[in-house]
Amino acid sequence: MKVRMVKGLAVVLCAAMLAPAAGAAGAVMMPGMVVEATGSEKPDTENNGTNSGTTDPAKELSDKKTEAKNDLDDWKKNNVKEGDSRAEKINTLIQEAKNKIDSMGGVKGVTDCYEKTIVRLNDIINPPSDGDDEEEDDPIPVSADHLLMVGGNWVTPVASAGQMVSIVLPVVNMGKTMVNDAVVTPVLSTDTTAWPFEITNSNYSQTIEDLPGTDTGMTDMDRRREVTWNLKTRSDVGNGYQKISFKVVYRDSEGRSQETTLDTYVQLNGTAGVGADGQASVPRVIVTGFETEPADVHAGESFMLTLHLKNTSTATSVNNMIFEIVAAVEGKDEDTTYAAFLPTAGSSTIFVDSIGKNGTKDIQIEMEAKADLTQKPYAVDVNMSYEDEHVNAYTNKTSVSIPVKQEARVDISEPEVMPSSIEVGSESNIMFNIYNMGKTKLYNVQVKTDSETVNGGDAFIGNLDSGATGAVDIYVTGQSATTDEGLIKLLISYEDETGASTVIEKEVSLFVNEAMMEDFAGGDDMMTDDPMMDGGMAGGSGKYTVPIVIGVIVLAGIIGTVFFLKRKKKKEQQSLEEDILDLDDDDTQL
Repeated sequence: MKVRMVKGLAVVLCAAMLAPAAGAAGAVMMPGMVVEATGSEKPDTENNGTNSGTTDPAKELSDKKTEAKNDLDDWKKNNVKEGDSRAEKINTLIQEAKNKIDSMGGVKGVTDCYEKTIVRLNDIINPPSDGDDEEEDDPIPVSADHLLMVGGNWVTPVASAGQMVSIVLPVVNMGKTMVNDAVVTPVLSTDTTAWPFEITNSNYSQTIEDLPGTDTGMTDMDRRREVTWNLKTRSDVGNGYQKISFKVVYRDSEGRSQETTLDTYVQLNGTAGVGADGQASVPRVIVTGFETEPADVHAGESFMLTLHLKNTSTATSVNNMIFEIVAAVEGKDEDTTYAAFLPTAGSSTIFVDSIGKNGTKDIQIEMEAKADLTQKPYAVDVNMSYEDEHVNAYTNKTSVSIPVKQEARVDISEPEVMPSSIEVGSESNIMFNIYNMGKTKLYNVQVKTDSETVNGGDAFIGNLDSGATGAVDIYVTGQSATTDEGLIKLLISYEDETGASTVIEKEVSLFVNEAMMEDFAGGDDMMTDDPMMDGGMAGGSGKYTVPIVIGVIVLAGIIGTVFFLKRKKKKEQQSLEEDILDLDDDDTQL
């Protein structure tokens, strides 16, 4: 061996002397010269196969394997010419070396295999002469841990959650000698990320009696042996590809016990929402809607609240659920704050045992709305705490908004009609007050008359806050004479916050008479200056005309005076009421 290495070095030195500038352009090939692969740095065997600058051992091992196989290809390209009779032997040796490198579990093993393969390739190119003092090299020892490997050309099995699947492990012996009594045992675990199948047996080991080596001349396919397990996939597995491992204990050709680990992969078709790492998404419980009975919640009344719940997770059910119903707090300071709704049973907590995957459930609680609530929506918080199938605890919070209605309370003072009897074409004044005695605001308050004997009398008051007063002062005009009891309808309408309209009817007494001036005008027309009319009494009737006219004028004046005085008195009374309300407001503020 040492003699051959010296010869090789001499040949390389001669080539360097003949072509000193060939370093940049490439090596000059001499007859029988051996050129090792270039372009990559040799592995550092002094560091036990590790690289102190590499933080990822798996990547370092993968890079070293790729580098070693590329260097073998480069050696073949530089040393084997087309038509070389030794090509088949070299190809076989290189392929065996690549297979061994692929099965290696450490950088040092890859380096050793590569270097020893290069030595054997060089021996094929430059076989030792008969005068060499060194004996033939011993066969390359291969670590027993890397004799066995998983055979290729096998479709990755698909394991669906809750279903049976057949896991086939093809094993092939890439060493030269026979392997016997190989016991293959899957590496079990309760963690789905390591073993995604149910554990139903105490022993899953299977035995392969023999694994022929390469010295038998058989192909890799003929030397392959297969072991099969029928397993049930767990229901809580995720989705994606997952590695499963098998421990193999066997006897080598010398009867010594050896051990290695073989890995293969399965494709998991698991539960939606769970990844291949077994981590499930957080199960969400939401409120999809609610109902109240009765549908309209009024202040001071009880109602039944029904909440519709849904578990949005398709991966896990939720259990041991506790719901706390918390109503909005009203009031401006600590002394006057209070909950808008109170549970009638005294407890605001509801327990639910479970909700299945993508399942729904309803919960109910009876509550009472405070009597002094204003008319508006009030928020109700729903605090949740629950667990998933793996007893992981979660919390969630959502809210619903419940509209509360306050009954409107409207009162109307006794209307005053001045005068209460008019003629067709004359006017009468109607005055009264509208009082908002409720807790809610009145919107678009207006007044209209409904009668066939008068027209006009429409008035728009506007909005009335709680406790406010609206004054109504309208005029109506006689349209036709009264033929019934002389009642006129007043229609008082208003709207609440939702736009719903309410109409209140009030009746007042107002008589409409035919106009008296028509009779007098008719009498004037029938008067004549003919002294012979009415038996010579024409002058007698004429003497009563002036007093009658004067009497009518005086009567109209009296009616007008009374009307003015009553109206003045009404306005003074209204002004007095407003002053009293202002004083009440001032006392309240104080």
